[in-house]
Amino acid sequence: MHYYFTIFVYFCIIGRSLTSGLNKSVIINLNFLTNYENVVNNSIEFILVYGTNNVKQIPGPPRVSITSKNATNKDPLMVVSRQPKELLSWKLPLVVESENGEQHYMNTSRTLCYDILKHKKLNEEVKHENPIVSISSSSEQNIHFNVLVDFPEFFHLEHSIDYNVTISPNKPQYFFYNFSSNDNASTNTGNSNFDTVILEAVSSNEACAIVSIQNVSCPVFDLNQDITFRGFYETFSLKAGMTIPKYKFPYGFYIVFVVKPDDYECTKSMQFFLSQNREKKILLTIKPSITYNDYIYAVILTLSAIGAFYITFGLAFFFCSRRYYVPREMQYAEQDNPAASVNTRVATVTPDVSNNLHAGISSIIENESIDETDYDHVIEIQTDSTTRRCRSQPFLIDLARKPPKVLVKKSYLYLYNVLTVALFYALPVIQLVVTYQRVLNETGEQDLCYYNFLCAHPLGLISDFNHVFSNVGYILFGILFLIITKHREMSHQDKDFDRQYGIPQHYGLFYAMGVALIMEGILSGSYHVCPSQLNFQFDTSFMYVMAVLCMVKLYQNRHPDINASAYTTFGFLAVAILLCIIGILENTEGFWIFFIILHIITIFYLSIKMYYMGCWNLDVASLQRFGHIVRSDFWSGPLNVLKPCYRTRFIMITLGNVFNWILAGYALYYHPKNFGVFLLLIFMSNTMFYFLFYIIMKYIHKERVKFLTWIFLVISLLCAVSAMYFFLHKATSWSKTPAQSRVFNMECKLLHFYDFHDIWHFLSAIGMFFMFMVLLTLDDDLSHKHHTCIPVF
Repeated sequence: MHYYFTIFVYFCIIGRSLTSGLNKSVIINLNFLTNYENVVNNSIEFILVYGTNNVKQIPGPPRVSITSKNATNKDPLMVVSRQPKELLSWKLPLVVESENGEQHYMNTSRTLCYDILKHKKLNEEVKHENPIVSISSSSEQNIHFNVLVDFPEFFHLEHSIDYNVTISPNKPQYFFYNFSSNDNASTNTGNSNFDTVILEAVSSNEACAIVSIQNVSCPVFDLNQDITFRGFYETFSLKAGMTIPKYKFPYGFYIVFVVKPDDYECTKSMQFFLSQNREKKILLTIKPSITYNDYIYAVILTLSAIGAFYITFGLAFFFCSRRYYVPREMQYAEQDNPAASVNTRVATVTPDVSNNLHAGISSIIENESIDETDYDHVIEIQTDSTTRRCRSQPFLIDLARKPPKVLVKKSYLYLYNVLTVALFYALPVIQLVVTYQRVLNETGEQDLCYYNFLCAHPLGLISDFNHVFSNVGYILFGILFLIITKHREMSHQDKDFDRQYGIPQHYGLFYAMGVALIMEGILSGSYHVCPSQLNFQFDTSFMYVMAVLCMVKLYQNRHPDINASAYTTFGFLAVAILLCIIGILENTEGFWIFFIILHIITIFYLSIKMYYMGCWNLDVASLQRFGHIVRSDFWSGPLNVLKPCYRTRFIMITLGNVFNWILAGYALYYHPKNFGVFLLLIFMSNTMFYFLFYIIMKYIHKERVKFLTWIFLVISLLCAVSAMYFFLHKATSWSKTPAQSRVFNMECKLLHFYDFHDIWHFLSAIGMFFMFMVLLTLDDDLSHKHHTCIPVF
């Protein structure tokens, strides 16, 4: 057949030459692996017909390499390779477009295509087709050329074998992998899945390249300008990885490698190094993926471990609570405080308040049917709140004047707000990431999502199921915390007791924290459907919520009447998330200056509010009062101006400001690219700083932290430290380009299913749960202590 085809082409060319009378066509029969050198101009065309008489075994399709010394853009050397059903043409110099212009190459190598689908049995070795290479030019001057048709060293790839590949912008290469050739291996190997394979390419050269996975059909797109037209593709520099399922490529696939003429696609930087060597050496490996039994094993083992924790922790905690916990009821109050007398203690601590005023307050307290707004108004009229809060050593009774019914209603506003925010935030997030996943599946552009491609196990339409599923810990531990909180609330029903004893329990805040933990799992899972720079805030938004709620809860313990309202808290969080989005999209020096100024002003304002316990407002009256105090202190002694009225609070607030100034200085100097993580660092570090201060102050005031709470705290800290290790050893980085992010890709480390980031998910979920348990039990030692004996700090 090839013989007749050659004769047919020969007569066509002779006929064209006779009719046109312009060119002379010279037909030359050559063998493969023969180096042919000659010159060509506009009066002659060379037709090179290749045969196989000197090739005993053909490893793959023919590869045409051609070089020219003096071809120009004005008078290029035209190369056309003909096959029975395919035609491939290009010219020398080969022009490759880059971001700063065009790059010209005087030599090229192209692998010819053959259609594997036309063969009935894919496991048969594909027979080669004798190519015909024609070389011509429109130049009046002689154009020198040198041509060689040979075969690649290897073409058919096998699994679990390392292949060394060398490519450059003018010498792309592609290879073939056949799923069907591993059918026998898949039946004999129980722990490997040959219906899904993982492509891994490693290079020591940082030159930017593209790898494409294409169907086994012609033509093969192996040039810079067309490689993205078909299949899956991604950019890479040092490392590449891709999971390839058989159902998308039932007849196998081509793996195409092309080097970019510059590094802009990989670095997004306009600094080019055109003189560097663009030849890239790659170590290529195709590995079988895990089996579906491994999927089931990892999922069941994960859920079983969490279920065992539910049972073990739940039984142990409820047993300890039942054995050592004294109910918060009035009938148990006298047992712990036999000498307690409310009127005596109130008179001792607040001698400036008359007995008639206490009687009026008591009558208001008993009348819980009064309207909440009117009640607060009456309380403000009948109590000198400023005098109470600004004492040198206030007690809880001074800042817990509102009845439990009012505090419970205000507390549940946090839960209602977090549920509203969760609903309206989560729905568009889920819709957006589902759209991202569809676009990824339809376009094949793997640069859209920052996966750990070496440990991304797909399931159905989800490309990275394991990273989505590993967020189940947040959801299940959040549900467990809600159950514990509900059980604790049901045992605290005596409002008369709560008016006088223990730290006021704002269970709405605890419910909000549990819901925030659940939503962190839902939104983090949504983010990992298609992680990228544009949706990273989905992963951290409820981390901000949890950090702020923890701080609000700590402050509420000793300041129940003046803690931030739910509306103020979530308004502050809305501004924080807005800044996070701006910081991610516009990480400029101007933004950092604005943010640092805003950060310092906010910290200073909150410091004043905390120092004066809400007695100071940003108005003219407060400024006049402040000036009067400064003048009075100055006339009593100049050094008195510098002497703080509340020494402990002053030390804590000063240290907090210094710490935040250090963070601001770090941000101003380094401009961290990952603004979302930096903002989270501010929230988390301030929360931990206040938490540490709270525990220290408890011991200074002769209070104690129960042993069970210490256990929760130690477990939480151990999980936090371990989680940070796995978080810092990241497998991706959306703050970099997709190609740079792939440098961090790593294989699965746990159960062949989870990588370091998945382990971070589990550890951080456990750590947050135990931190919530610490907050829930932190002041259990004060559960039967009267408000007049609980200091405020």
